[in-house]
Amino acid sequence: MVAVIFGLLTVFFLNYYLQTLTSGEAQARAAVARTEVVVVKNTIPAHTRITAEMVVLEPLPVDVVHPESIKNMEEAVGSISCSEIIAGEQLLAARISTGGQAGFAYRIPEKQRAVSLPVNEVTGVSGFIAPGDKVDVLVTYADPEINDGATITYTVIQNALVMAAGAATRVSKQEEQQAVNAVTLAVTPGQAEVLAYALQKGSFYFALRSPVDEETVKLDYYGANNLATFKER
Repeated sequence: MVAVIFGLLTVFFLNYYLQTLTSGEAQARAAVARTEVVVVKNTIPAHTRITAEMVVLEPLPVDVVHPESIKNMEEAVGSISCSEIIAGEQLLAARISTGGQAGFAYRIPEKQRAVSLPVNEVTGVSGFIAPGDKVDVLVTYADPEINDGATITYTVIQNALVMAAGAATRVSKQEEQQAVNAVTLAVTPGQAEVLAYALQKGSFYFALRSPVDEETVKLDYYGANNLATFKER
């Protein structure tokens, strides 16, 4: 009988000790300072736009959080991976490209292409074309293979986004003239073909648009055959 009682007491105190130990470990874990960071759920290939399904916010101990880790979903979702990111990794600012910090190629709108065209002080609106502006592109042809060699002008593109003026890809804080010899536009693949042909056969002129004017005007062409229409234009 004494042995049974002793055995029960042993089991009771052993169980109490284990519960106390487990509780202490839980309290110790709870006492560790944590912060939420974005963690990759599944491996993300290079040059992939990151969606909400690819990442998750997880609380990690502060001593294992990388200094460059992304700490909110808003900054992660929509960015583009610069290289492959393995599942379970913290998402780091250096591994992604966002609009303001991205390389030039990452800032080209989806399904568009960046195309550079020559300009001078006259055709380039006296150097006032700047990144972020919108322009219309006019091309004048005087080629024997086109319209029997008659000089004719077409507005080939309207409301095109200026990606760069010369080497400048950022909007200046103050309006200023900048003499450049090329501007880079974001255009569709089809428009890129039109511009490439025009570069070989015609000459360019750029019309700078108001930032609030996005209207597309229906135009045909202008030349010797409809010269008198300047009265209605």
